[in-house]
Amino acid sequence: MTTVEDNFRYGSAPERRDRIVQFIAEHGYCTILELSQSFDVSEMTIRRDVQRLAEQGKVRSFRGGVGSLTKNDIEGSDYRLRDTKMADAKRSIAERAIELVRPGSVIAIDAGTTGHQVAELLPADRGLTVVTHSFPVVSGLIGNAGVDVMCLGGMLHQESLSFDGPSTLAAIAGLRVETFFLAASGISDRGTFCGNGYDAITKRALIEVAEQVVLLADSSKFANSAMVKISGWDVVDRIVIDDGIAEPQRRMLADQDVDVVTVPAHALTAS
Repeated sequence: MTTVEDNFRYGSAPERRDRIVQFIAEHGYCTILELSQSFDVSEMTIRRDVQRLAEQGKVRSFRGGVGSLTKNDIEGSDYRLRDTKMADAKRSIAERAIELVRPGSVIAIDAGTTGHQVAELLPADRGLTVVTHSFPVVSGLIGNAGVDVMCLGGMLHQESLSFDGPSTLAAIAGLRVETFFLAASGISDRGTFCGNGYDAITKRALIEVAEQVVLLADSSKFANSAMVKISGWDVVDRIVIDDGIAEPQRRMLADQDVDVVTVPAHALTAS
């Protein structure tokens, strides 16, 4: 996360706290470290600010960070429920994503149901290394002797079946990956969104260490409302999406200079 922009500059502690509330509202969830770096003050100062704002009911304090959302919003939806939606489209997206992986690559696979499909379909003869914080992705690669797996451990969240926390972020900071297959709960002209604030932080960290970011999203994600912003379109190089995408959405992505790869959604054409 970059240093705070001019419209978030401040001249006093109360003004800084007002700017912090605005900043958190835009990003949905931020770590204490991100706020410290963005506002160019110490983590201790930020912790005091967050405590004051939480006491005033302006933000919600969580483990290691702060959010503007309700507890249900920050936890996100259940993985098992999401796994059954748009299943055929997700399979097609996963198959196409694998074609983008070069032999010998180091790739990162995000926590998400489509990423799980990618993991299960990865060939064993390409000398790949997979970095992930997703428990289903790790499980999907068990038995694939041709793929090296680096699991980003941490605290396991039962809703998303993903790991996060300081140890996860520390492990990511020392990495460099060629391609990050990003997952999102919702997408719009403003960018990519998810329902899990903790996971959003991990996604942003993986974006930072990736040479290219490929978003894997079925077309239903345009209709989903997710509260936590992951990123703008400027960090997404390519999106793999099913052919249920509408023409205005396709034009929007083209205007954002995102390479659009469409695949058939078998569920939409099945009799």
